[in-house]
Amino acid sequence: MKKKYLIAGTVVVIAVIAAVVLLLLNNSNNNSEFRIQNSELNAENVSTAVPSTDIKEVPVLNAEPEKTEVPVAEKKDNKAEAEATDQPFLVQITDDDPSIAYVLVRMPNPIGLLPLPLEGEYSKTIRTKLADGSEFVNVLHLTPNGFRMEDANCEGHDCVNQGEVTLENREDRILWNMIICLPHQLSAELITREEAEQMLAH
Repeated sequence: MKKKYLIAGTVVVIAVIAAVVLLLLNNSNNNSEFRIQNSELNAENVSTAVPSTDIKEVPVLNAEPEKTEVPVAEKKDNKAEAEATDQPFLVQITDDDPSIAYVLVRMPNPIGLLPLPLEGEYSKTIRTKLADGSEFVNVLHLTPNGFRMEDANCEGHDCVNQGEVTLENREDRILWNMIICLPHQLSAELITREEAEQMLAH
């Protein structure tokens, strides 16, 4: 009888030990699976994390725009600049006008004065429209010392070939201080400031 109880007790102990072993094995498997899952999660986190050293600079929206060099046009000569501004004819001389001489233009009556520049040069284009739609064109070129007829669309261009009138030669020329374009009934006359003031006073 005692032998049966002993056998039964031994079986129970073995069963308990087996159960404990199985339980420990299950816990070990669960822990290993848990560690594997955690390692996988960590691996995923590592793979999706953006390393700070690889972050590229992102353009700032409110940053100042990069300055670009604008091509600079070549500076034109004084003649081209003067043609762009188109010196108007003067009908009076003011006290703050520093000019020492003027070109008086008549067609055939006086239409105005063009001051000699203190420095540089400029051209003045004079156009006269005709009834048939055509026009007379004369181009005067003025320097600090005088003037000449630079171009004209008259026949023969006699006025262009009359040379330059200066403050030094105006009394020695055949036409004295004038250049005349007969086909266009235009004359240009170099006069001093004093002569211009006397003319305007009358």
